[in-house]
Amino acid sequence: MKKQLLFAALIICAMAVSAQETITGFTFPVNSGPDSLNANLGSTTNKSYDIRFQWVLTPTSDSTLNTVTFVDGATTFAAATSGWENGADVKFWSIKFKANNYSNFKVSSKQKSDATIPGPRDFKLQWRLSSGTYADVSGGAITLGADWATGVVTDLPVPITGQGTGSIYIRWIMSSNTDINGGTVTAGGQSMIDDILVTAVSSLGQNEILYTNRLKLFPSPNQGYFTLSSSEPMEKISVTDLSGKTIFSMADPSQKQAIALPNAKSGLYLLKVRFAGSDEEVSTRFVVE
Repeated sequence: MKKQLLFAALIICAMAVSAQETITGFTFPVNSGPDSLNANLGSTTNKSYDIRFQWVLTPTSDSTLNTVTFVDGATTFAAATSGWENGADVKFWSIKFKANNYSNFKVSSKQKSDATIPGPRDFKLQWRLSSGTYADVSGGAITLGADWATGVVTDLPVPITGQGTGSIYIRWIMSSNTDINGGTVTAGGQSMIDDILVTAVSSLGQNEILYTNRLKLFPSPNQGYFTLSSSEPMEKISVTDLSGKTIFSMADPSQKQAIALPNAKSGLYLLKVRFAGSDEEVSTRFVVE
């Protein structure tokens, strides 16, 4: 049994170092309020950035167009707007985020256009840094329909490098003036976007803290009952199993917090901690016998 746990530990360690982490995401769970167009996934900083309908001024500058509204989305709500006429290579959806010390970026999204007053059919995905110009993403051509199943992008690699602490921009730009019915996009044609997700891999390996004095987890191994001691206030703690499923989560724990996992099976688990007032997430691993 101990050999099996050691083997599992080696596998999960290798997986955790290269695990995709959520950088930013938009699922639009609500359709009103000052933050309703902001990212609702990712770091605290990235949750302050909204989605925009924009058009090209110069290769490195854009202008925001008319107001984005909401419609029924793939799950909850989706961002929507009209005004796409004559928009080929000019008009686009745009998001921005920051992700220092990350690589291996991947983007997912869902788009559709209105069936009654048809919106644009053809888009392509592009990216740029705050100081650079947009570049096409390989495989980033997107063809929309009047449904949430046609214009879907899933874990598309985006070759973002050299971002440092600056902003990164992703856009979905019209690549033709053709609407989803084969005609020409008019001013009333509406386009929608939903379920945007950007993930990446941390070069810091999730800040592994097995042997630091910031956090102490004891005993380890344990039987699913242990204490987490922290040298500074924590904002959130969570525990995931080998499959990545969250089996425990707590907000605003004490600096010496008892944790009980009565249904935890024998094996290796990952404890994640976010400290108060910080976007930093650190982690350590422990064994349940």
